[in-house]
Amino acid sequence: MTERRAGRAVIIGAGLSGLAAGYRLSQDGWDVLVLERDSEVGGRCRTVKAGGFQFDTGAQYFRDSYDATLKTAIEVGLGERFRIPAGVTGVFYRGRVVPFSPRSVNPFKLLPWGALGLKDAVDVLSVAIPFLRGYRSCNMRFPNLWTDGDRLTAEEFLASRTSSDFVLSLAGPLCCHALGTEPGSVSTAAFMAALRTTFADRVGCFTGGMGLLPGSLAERMRVMCGMEARHVVLEGGRVVAVSARPTLGGRARSYRADLVVCAVPAPSVAAITGGLAGAAERMICETEYSPETVVNLGFPEEVGGETGPILLPANEGFRASWALTHRSKAIEYAPPGATVITLVYQGRVAKSLAGKEDGAIIEVAHEEARKVFGLAGQSPVEWRVDRHEFGRPVASPGHADRVRELLTAGSGIDNLFLAGDWTRTPTIEGAVSSGLFAAGSAVLRL
Repeated sequence: MTERRAGRAVIIGAGLSGLAAGYRLSQDGWDVLVLERDSEVGGRCRTVKAGGFQFDTGAQYFRDSYDATLKTAIEVGLGERFRIPAGVTGVFYRGRVVPFSPRSVNPFKLLPWGALGLKDAVDVLSVAIPFLRGYRSCNMRFPNLWTDGDRLTAEEFLASRTSSDFVLSLAGPLCCHALGTEPGSVSTAAFMAALRTTFADRVGCFTGGMGLLPGSLAERMRVMCGMEARHVVLEGGRVVAVSARPTLGGRARSYRADLVVCAVPAPSVAAITGGLAGAAERMICETEYSPETVVNLGFPEEVGGETGPILLPANEGFRASWALTHRSKAIEYAPPGATVITLVYQGRVAKSLAGKEDGAIIEVAHEEARKVFGLAGQSPVEWRVDRHEFGRPVASPGHADRVRELLTAGSGIDNLFLAGDWTRTPTIEGAVSSGLFAAGSAVLRL
């Protein structure tokens, strides 16, 4: 048992990165307090229940290759609730779903060859050569190891090697699914990592939904929801307290801190911390976000076809980036004989939906779900629309350089640490690993 320290750690933000940091610090003996401005924990990783259905409001699954995330889940007692269903991933092509099997040792099953013409097959080879050459560094877990392609957009890379049809039918949907935005916004290095995670990782979820992990983590520390951090208090170049006040109004309070982990979206950091060191300031200023709209539809009957995730190309008439049914996660998401279908809208499309009423978005989603899954005249009996302004941080050109600089220089304040998917990669696992890393750095330094 680690001897308990007399130190107080204040975590700002109860998303997965903040909760992972708090969990790691509490394991090492720190007295942890988490401040969260929303009424519940989890950020984009939440699950709600309605009419017997479970709806994940943001993130839809975990990838099975992220050891730290799964290890953390097992440590908090969720090992028996994790599921990796035997569903098939696919891409929609000419009116049907063409399946492929991530991590298959059979090359004819690994890729969606049925959605590729002769020219597209040649394009695959032209992309595969540099991908295989840099395979070891194309790892979504370690953006600091991305070397080749960090200065070039994926769109520029693809334009020099492939056809526009290949980008529209496969590369674009794949990029949105793995990174949350279009090839014109992300670096080639990030796109290569997206290729690896798409074809090498399986996806899974918990029987109680994605929100089970942040909920379980939060039980192991003190969390104050509805309490918004306003600013840190500095003395002698160190943080000594965090000033916060109730979100719904009330008197501000000051919480003593021996260390602080700021785990909020990049655009919210400066208002809390003030000016930071060059590397941190650059990372914050140059991080952009791709918005995301998630639509969950609950149908009263079973839906056939592939379970997903299914990539939905724009040149097939889709506005959604990808879709899936609950059978790609866990059967507990829907009552017996019923189905949950989730459609995810990202990037420019999500931005265009910002001013639309929920009813109009549900109509669009229902029509697209019918196109993918058939539905046989079914209409949803439950539904939910969730909009995320800060959907996913964009791994734009230069992201790997910025990550390396931040890992080396830190925040510039000795006992202030930064966490969040924007400091690593735009994935749920990136959020968890950033929190664990921030806490580990704090333990080593302090």
